[in-house]
Amino acid sequence: MTNVKKSIMQRVIFGMSVVALFAFWVTFQMFRVQIVEGERLLSLSDSTTIRHQDISPARGNIYSDDGNLLSTSMPIYDIRWDATIVNQDTFDAQVNELATQLSQMFPDHTASYYLTLLKKARKDKNKYKLIRRRVGYHEQKAIRDFVIFRKGRYRGGYLSELSTKRVKPAGLLANRTIGYSTINNPGVGLERAYDKDLGGSKGKRLVQRISGGFRPLNDENLIEPQNGRDVHTTINIDFQEIAQRSLENALVKHNAKHGCVVVMEVATGKIKAIANLKRRNDGTYGELYNYAVGGSYEPGSVWKVFSAMAAFEDDLIDVNDSMNIYNGEREYFGKPMRDSDKGRYTKMSFKQAFARSSNVAFSSIVFDNYGKNPSKYISYLRKLDLDKTTGIEILGEEKPFLNHPQNSSWSQLTLPWLAIGYENQHTPLQLLMAYNGIINDGIMIKPRIVNQVTDAGLVIRDNNKKVKTIRVCSEETSAKIREITAAVFTEGSARNVRSSVVSMGGKTGTAQIATQGAYQKAKKYNASFVGHFPAENPVYSMYVQVSEPSNGQFYASYVAAPVFSEAAEKIFTISVKQEVGKERKAAPTYTKGYYSDFQLLNKVLDVQMAGDVKADIVSVNAAKGTVTSLAIADGKMPNVRGLGAKDAMYLLEMHGLKARINGYGRVVEQSPAPGTVVRQNRTVYIRLQ
Repeated sequence: MTNVKKSIMQRVIFGMSVVALFAFWVTFQMFRVQIVEGERLLSLSDSTTIRHQDISPARGNIYSDDGNLLSTSMPIYDIRWDATIVNQDTFDAQVNELATQLSQMFPDHTASYYLTLLKKARKDKNKYKLIRRRVGYHEQKAIRDFVIFRKGRYRGGYLSELSTKRVKPAGLLANRTIGYSTINNPGVGLERAYDKDLGGSKGKRLVQRISGGFRPLNDENLIEPQNGRDVHTTINIDFQEIAQRSLENALVKHNAKHGCVVVMEVATGKIKAIANLKRRNDGTYGELYNYAVGGSYEPGSVWKVFSAMAAFEDDLIDVNDSMNIYNGEREYFGKPMRDSDKGRYTKMSFKQAFARSSNVAFSSIVFDNYGKNPSKYISYLRKLDLDKTTGIEILGEEKPFLNHPQNSSWSQLTLPWLAIGYENQHTPLQLLMAYNGIINDGIMIKPRIVNQVTDAGLVIRDNNKKVKTIRVCSEETSAKIREITAAVFTEGSARNVRSSVVSMGGKTGTAQIATQGAYQKAKKYNASFVGHFPAENPVYSMYVQVSEPSNGQFYASYVAAPVFSEAAEKIFTISVKQEVGKERKAAPTYTKGYYSDFQLLNKVLDVQMAGDVKADIVSVNAAKGTVTSLAIADGKMPNVRGLGAKDAMYLLEMHGLKARINGYGRVVEQSPAPGTVVRQNRTVYIRLQ
């Protein structure tokens, strides 16, 4: 018995010792964890559950020339709910109503769906339950007033997390030029080129890892994000739509592979429109690549403008001088050069040769005069920067190829073929810049697509103050070029698209496309047109390129020139630039209207007007107190400047003309010009101010 008790006691002592040792070990570990390694372990825990999270700033806007949005960031919210915060009585009383409100806001789910979601979040004590992703600003504002949620974050558990998405209010207009930029893709267009300005600076905040993601620890950010700056472009949204629609119609009509249109303001170099369209696999067209900036090709006969400039600068020929064109065919070192109307002419004036795009005429004048010194001809092309990029803000501009005698590719055939636009590679924008410089009184301006960058309304960078100009030819040469380019529409290759709305000048270009350095039997063509309007006082220049038309027509006069003419007419119509010159004349000190109205007005004001006029429409000089009748000849465009809209319309309709009005006040501009021969039912464009 004694041995049994002794055995039991030993076991009890052993068990108590084990328990005591275990308790001591636990106590020691607690001491070690809390006192010795506590700080390190807490830091390690924080590093895995709490971290710094970047806060994306609001990206800057991109604007058109008149302040319309081309690209902007729209606020997007994720709606979440901390189900542990709201008290039970409030939850029980209002959860059904909240579920109903959510289903009414988002009818893709029923009220019972939201009720189940809310109750489960409550049961699971979810502190970060996702209610809805990608909610718009106005929806988020409405949800914030729903029951339970209206109590806010600390009493109702309502959480909304802001992010942004990039949208283009103008749709696909200038889509490739505006471009895009994402976190994983540097992008293209202005979004990429001005990413540092538009992107701003990121902020930081503390977030804690929980089931399903991270939640902010507080409402305050450690570092506030700095919103992006705004970019103000030169793009005119109306011009852009005109250019894009005209181009698309031509591409569809001719089943072309791709094309582009660039519209530039002559005096400033500002790009007012830049449209690029490419055929998709399904036959539709979209802005998939910026051919105006990044697509170089052999331009063909549009190059003859530059050859003509060199000839005028060196006094090799004058506008009306006669030329021998060898019956439309001439041979160079065994290879024939032909005109499209070979055999029709033996001689013609230089103006006619340009207007009819004679290959023989231009190859002859360049080869015969520069054959022994081709570098002199090349020097004029280099003066036009045809060996350099334009430096346009958009990235990806293709470097031009201008052949010259030092190149290994230069041969005895190069000069005559270079004279008509072959054996060289240029982008439409590079060619337009050179052309624009010639017709702009010989002053070339670097093109640009951004006016300025602003931050909260303050101008940070003004590109208008950095305009570089280069004299490329004399004013006399510029005037001669304007004369011969106008002849292209009156008697040359573009006479089929001559406009009755606005005078135009330009040059067609049809170039065969070389594949792997050779011209194939199955011929493919690029159809181009470069030009300006109005003809004598250019306000806008434009380049049109249509690649690989495949409906049987490939000549530029039928493919590219109609795009130019249509776009020019529409742009001119909405801007009414007919009478814009280098310097505007001062506004006259007189006004016009019905004589009976002036008689009544003068009687009330007790003002005497000299002259006894028997006419309906008169001109009144208030300074001199004189009245003069306005004699209007039949078949001639009346002068309606100074008239109010009502009087102008009445006068035009009396002469069988239709009026299209833009603006308010009195007429300050009209097209056609006064005294122009007009036919009945002609539309007259007038601008009031």
